[in-house]
Amino acid sequence: MSNQKPDPFQECALIVQQPGKVQDALAKFFMLMLNYRYGLDIMVAHTSVEAFSIIQRYKESDKIRCAIVIQSRRIQNRSALSALNQDDHFPLILVLPAQQLEEQRDLTQRFENVFLCSWEMAANRRDPAAQLVVEAAFARNKIDELFDGIDHISHQELQARIKHRLGNVKVLPTLPEIALRIMAMIEEPDAQAGALEELISSDPAIVHRLLQVVSTPLFAGSGQRAGGWTVQDAILRLGWKKVGVIAQQIKLMNSLVRPQNSAFDLRRFWEHSVGCALIADRLVNENLVMLPAAVNFNDYWISALLHDIGKLLLGFFFWGHFEEVLKQMTADHSTFREAEKELGDIGSHEYLSQLLLLRSNATKEVVEAVGKHHTTGPAPSSLICLVHLANNLCVELGLGYWPEEPARYSETVLKNLRMPPEEVHRLRDMLGKPTVLQIKEVVSRCAHA
Repeated sequence: MSNQKPDPFQECALIVQQPGKVQDALAKFFMLMLNYRYGLDIMVAHTSVEAFSIIQRYKESDKIRCAIVIQSRRIQNRSALSALNQDDHFPLILVLPAQQLEEQRDLTQRFENVFLCSWEMAANRRDPAAQLVVEAAFARNKIDELFDGIDHISHQELQARIKHRLGNVKVLPTLPEIALRIMAMIEEPDAQAGALEELISSDPAIVHRLLQVVSTPLFAGSGQRAGGWTVQDAILRLGWKKVGVIAQQIKLMNSLVRPQNSAFDLRRFWEHSVGCALIADRLVNENLVMLPAAVNFNDYWISALLHDIGKLLLGFFFWGHFEEVLKQMTADHSTFREAEKELGDIGSHEYLSQLLLLRSNATKEVVEAVGKHHTTGPAPSSLICLVHLANNLCVELGLGYWPEEPARYSETVLKNLRMPPEEVHRLRDMLGKPTVLQIKEVVSRCAHA
């Protein structure tokens, strides 16, 4: 998010933001919507002169799709309005205090592509008015949302669209290359253990932590070795796919670094995510749940591990919004997802998780499971059911992002699993404190210095 020259193929939104605490918060709100719902990169100008210069620079390229002005005073003349949206060439949204907005209205009557939104409307997350202003402006200018029309395209076409539209969005990080290569390898039916061993061994930091993780009682059991394990030993004992996903989670945990301006609890996030993957694995391997159909190991591990990656994106890049969600959870004794809906749902963590995994070439099944682990729909797949169950069991064991977060089991999921509520409670009690301690030990070893 800067005023630097964007990629020539990337469509952008220009935010003209007057300095100030309120203006900063409102800018973040619109950035979240423009980045993730519409796939627009962001350029920021802090003065009208700077904004006019940017607009002139890209006048012939059609890469600026809209402009949003966030300031405490109205714009004084029509020529300035015309310059800010190239004579109605693209939508201009003016975000002003309500009192200033009324005075601005008279000046904008002759413009067809100028839209008004008050500070008060945008700041009230329960009021959808600000979202409706953006939707109306974009609909008029045929600016599509990322998921418009997806019912008629293939998963591969959707992935290509996401990569194109989000290619240069700076607040959607790229997963580490080696983690993506491991993900692709464990999806490949003809891949071999030797190739995975070679790939993992190319990163000594992964090897160091991997050997610490696989030597824990959770993975090694009673098979401790004098002198420790080798990568080959781990593959022979656990299987190359399980070693692969453990190596992948180690790389992710040590590559995604929290920005200084965020108070996101990264340790608790990974305890929940790794815990969800380990619980899902135990549910399957110990036949603790009756799934309607078999699920692939790599699908359920990756889905469970990354089901909440959207929370990390919000916590890293939109901490103010994330903090509002946490406050709403506390006030309503609700889940994170329920609080998101209460605050307008402009970029839910399910939705953001989908985007990141689509951009990372995850399979259709994984993307669907991650995107529906709360809102499971009327006919959830076995993979969705498994991730939903493991996620809620993890929450019940006190490993949610928020300690007091309640579990919410879908009646449809429990019906599909032929699992009455008392059986869920039995599962929770059986897993109990020893499972929590095992999960925390694995996370400590994964992130061990």
